[in-house]
Order: sequence, then C-alpha cells, then structure tokens
Amino acid sequence: MNIRFLTGRFAVADGAPDIAQIAEFKAQGVHAVVSLRMAGERGEILPPDGERAAVEAAGMAWLHFPLAPPQVGDVEKTDDLSRKMQELPAPILIHCASGARAAAMALAVCTIGERWEPDTGARKADEAGIALAPELAPKVAAYVEAKRA
Repeated sequence: MNIRFLTGRFAVADGAPDIAQIAEFKAQGVHAVVSLRMAGERGEILPPDGERAAVEAAGMAWLHFPLAPPQVGDVEKTDDLSRKMQELPAPILIHCASGARAAAMALAVCTIGERWEPDTGARKADEAGIALAPELAPKVAAYVEAKRA
C-alpha cells in the first residue's frame, strides 16, 4: 500500500489497509484514519468494526464515512466529510478500496480548504503521485465550481 501526502494535513492511500499496515501508519506520522469504504464492499479486507478496533488500538482516531462512487463530489456529502475531517488530529490518512474515491475527496476538500486554484490542486496531486481517476475529475471540478459560486 502506498501512502501519498497531498498536504502536511492529508494523505491518501491507494487501497484498504490490513491490520499490519494500520499498525505501521502511526510510525509514519498518521494520527487519524478515514475510511470511505462501505461495509461488505467488494474486496473487503477488514470490516469497518475491525478496522476501527485496529486503528484505535494503534492510538489513532478513526472515522467511517461510507461513500458510494456516485456520491463523490456531491456538495452536501463533501462538505460533511470536510467538517468531520477538521475535527480529527492531523495528519489524516483517507482511503477507500482502490484510492480513487479517497484521492478525489481529498483533492476536493483541499482545493476548497486551502483556497487553491483548480490547477494548483491538480499540480499538487501530480507532485504527490496521486492520480485522479478520469471519471471522478469532473465531479471534483463541479464541486469546486459550486463552492466558488
């Protein structure tokens, strides 16, 4: 599993962690883990309760924010996630099954929260090695545009 820091506050994982990887997050400086996976989602490594227990046992905060792919960039959902993430200790690691939803939501939250221009967000993601899925990029752009209107 690769962890890429978009900012000093937000990191994105390219998949769902297992227990051993969760234990390593603390050593990598992570203070909170956000899972966008839905219970029973394809390829589930740990169910949400198991992940929560492992994250908390490692001394980190945990947030389960189930998000279906069609909800990526939804203004209400993204704003809710942003508010909840602001309450967590940083750095925060966000993940989903593949990293696609996590990358899109982290980029949406950071672009607005850091007051980045859209091209700055894309450049920072590129510099961090975070690939935004082509089908999710328009959803991030629509969210950013809606928040700036």
